[in-house]
Amino acid sequence: MKKVLVIGSISIDNVTYTSVLPEPGTTVYGESFLSNIGGKGANQACAIHFLNGNVEFYGAVGNDDNGRRVQEFLNSIGLHANLKISEQNTGVASITIETQNAENRIVIVPGSNMDITKEDIDKIDFSKFDFLLLQLENPVDTIVYAMSKAKEEGLTVILNPAPYHEVPSSAFKYIDFFIPNEHELEYFTPDINGDFEQRAKSLIRKGIKRVIVTLGEKGSLYVDKNDSFTIAPHKVDAIDTTGAGDSYCGAFVTALSEGKHVKEAMKFASKVSSIAVTRKGAIASLPHRSEIE
Repeated sequence: MKKVLVIGSISIDNVTYTSVLPEPGTTVYGESFLSNIGGKGANQACAIHFLNGNVEFYGAVGNDDNGRRVQEFLNSIGLHANLKISEQNTGVASITIETQNAENRIVIVPGSNMDITKEDIDKIDFSKFDFLLLQLENPVDTIVYAMSKAKEEGLTVILNPAPYHEVPSSAFKYIDFFIPNEHELEYFTPDINGDFEQRAKSLIRKGIKRVIVTLGEKGSLYVDKNDSFTIAPHKVDAIDTTGAGDSYCGAFVTALSEGKHVKEAMKFASKVSSIAVTRKGAIASLPHRSEIE
């Protein structure tokens, strides 16, 4: 099995479930509260780990109680992680889930996640890996630098551009798979008035090799220079969509690392994410391999 490197964020997710969102200046009662380990990088690395993928995670935490909590958790699940100890506090996220529709609203205080530098990237031996998976909860210039270093070593680079930040078009040539949701795709293609496929093709023309758009209950769309197709969704009753995109990305790269074709990998990822959204939390919602097969 080929090996995956995930460089990304890790944080404490404080999640409130409520049937009614408060209006400005008002207070409502929530239904329940959870405090979990999260962050898009950690979510995706754990998704791969729980699916028996060969993965290593690189991130940063603070020298604080939350940082120690993160380290204890990763040790407890057996995930191979290299964590930089930062002078900044461990990142936190405040997440509100509206239980009527399972939609989430998230506020992130990135803290130590913004303390991953180019010098840190230079310490990574990319030659040990076959795939690099990244998101946008770390400094963009560091992410671009990591992609360039990975391509020098011949890795397949997968970028999940979430949450949205501008990425210089000069970096598009490093990206083998670009996996936005429909909103992120629109942010990256403000000059295009067409449908999702036309927007994806505009990114292909700018240098990205393949685009996969995750469309929630509408499935997912694949576009490259010569081909396009859609993968139907698995119909489920979602209760929490917080980790949906992360579970999809982690499952997708796991399938690729096992030698599966892109279409097979997308179907596998769709199945994994459909299970994740039926559970509360992000890492806590991720299915294990035994639940998929």
